[in-house]
Amino acid sequence: MIVSVIGFGHVGSVVGSVLADRGCKVYGIDKNIDLITSFKKGLSPINEPGLQKLITNGLEKKKLIITDSLASISKSKMIIITVGTPLNKKYLPNLTYLKAACNEIKKLIKPGHMICLKSTVPPGTTRNIIYKILGSKKNIDLAFTPERFSEGTAIKEFKSLSIVVGGVTDRATNKVANFWNKFLNTKIIKVVNCETAEYVKVATNAWIDLNIGFANDLARLAGKLNSKIDILDVSKSSNSLKKGERYVNILLPSIGVGGSCLTKDPWFIYSMGKKKKIDLFTIKAGRKSNNIMPYFSSEIICNYLNKKKLDYKKVKIAILGFSFKSDSGDIRHTPVIPLINDLKKKGIKNICIYDPLVTEKDQIKINLKINSSSKNVINNSDCIIICAAHKSIKNLSINYLASNSKKGALILDGRRYFERNEINKIKKKGLKYIGIGR
Repeated sequence: MIVSVIGFGHVGSVVGSVLADRGCKVYGIDKNIDLITSFKKGLSPINEPGLQKLITNGLEKKKLIITDSLASISKSKMIIITVGTPLNKKYLPNLTYLKAACNEIKKLIKPGHMICLKSTVPPGTTRNIIYKILGSKKNIDLAFTPERFSEGTAIKEFKSLSIVVGGVTDRATNKVANFWNKFLNTKIIKVVNCETAEYVKVATNAWIDLNIGFANDLARLAGKLNSKIDILDVSKSSNSLKKGERYVNILLPSIGVGGSCLTKDPWFIYSMGKKKKIDLFTIKAGRKSNNIMPYFSSEIICNYLNKKKLDYKKVKIAILGFSFKSDSGDIRHTPVIPLINDLKKKGIKNICIYDPLVTEKDQIKINLKINSSSKNVINNSDCIIICAAHKSIKNLSINYLASNSKKGALILDGRRYFERNEINKIKKKGLKYIGIGR
């Protein structure tokens, strides 16, 4: 089957390369010539494990063609749209790029085309905007399928996670569901319409964001109670309680939430509520709770420095992990940036970063130098902040951290989640340990 993927970025490249690997003839279409060139040269512009290898295999077998041309649309059986929908200044979805792409391809759309929208949009967008642009009278089968995979594990999850499908019509739901079932052979969840499928995407991410925000609130309070409460014990013990068919599921706190989905999608729901004159308190609370965490972490560090009467201008801060998620090099909306900016605003200038997963191209984008040597970063540091627990960072031994940092240095555990026996070992080495909510 011939498939055209419109938008070959973080989502489209994974979807297209996997489908090519499963036997489809895939045309990955994108206007970004640099992105196309990088993929063809084997220099993936997207930091996703295994992605470039899959794309290279597809190119070599001629099952995958990456291009800026729309010529493949008319001969494709399935068209998958994955164009980005960023958040605008009013916390509303910017549909400009999505609408533009649909207006470009509408002249090439023919009766019988299957079209699957994967761009994250507010409920009602597929039917009321996209369907009208593409031609509701052309007898096309349009459905929405939310993308559910995560950065760092995208390929594995795309191949295994259940697929939710909701069409503009029942026929569209069935045809698009059959497509995914044939080529992914995973569980298919058919929902009543495209609006429901759209809502699944934003509701899922809003729940995750709110749950993390709740964990962060519990952690911030636990840290102020001076009662030796460990939020990890609270979470684990609470999650043993069964309520109805499922268990309580409190997630873990950290220095903050990043990525393109959790920082954006909850606002889609909030803005929809605002239009209907409904104030969705929990959505706003989740975002607020998570956005405050980099500044809360900065406060912990400064309290430690003040207690030791250290001069901000002379201290050295070591940051281990810059990406927003462990074992991923993705830096989109990473909470480490506001953490660094707040520390600098308070007068701390000597901040060194170690993250082996962040590419040089991304370093140029953010105008920050990320050191390739953990020893250089940790050496003679007054504080070590663990912002991401990549395997390479988790493998740094306590002896290594203690022998390279200053005596009495602080380890702020933002996402490493040391075990109790490890924390005791850290303290025996003369280091100060503070975990978020521990």
